[in-house]
Amino acid sequence: MAWFSKKSPTLLGLDISSTCVKLLELSRNGERYRVEAYGVEPLPPNAVVEKNINDVEGVGHAIKRLLARAKSSSKQTAVAVAGSAFITKTIEMDASLSDDEMETQITVEADQ
Repeated sequence: MAWFSKKSPTLLGLDISSTCVKLLELSRNGERYRVEAYGVEPLPPNAVVEKNINDVEGVGHAIKRLLARAKSSSKQTAVAVAGSAFITKTIEMDASLSDDEMETQITVEADQ
């Protein structure tokens, strides 16, 4: 698993559902994985509705409380995004474009 390297000995996973935030922190030692921390924190009512965060502050406070309880020192976090919450599109670009030109073209394509 490429996420675990010598520089980042642990990886933090967050799952935000409609009712709670779940946390799992893993470390790796050789071929074995170890659970360093885990927890669940309830969300305020209607903070997340149909995979949309309606109460950003409420979700943020729940994550903050969960991290404080877990006492995690991890700087790397993996967050899952629901399949219906994103769009994948292949963009063909000329290889001679500069970084700025590529960024502009990606922005134009994303706006569509």
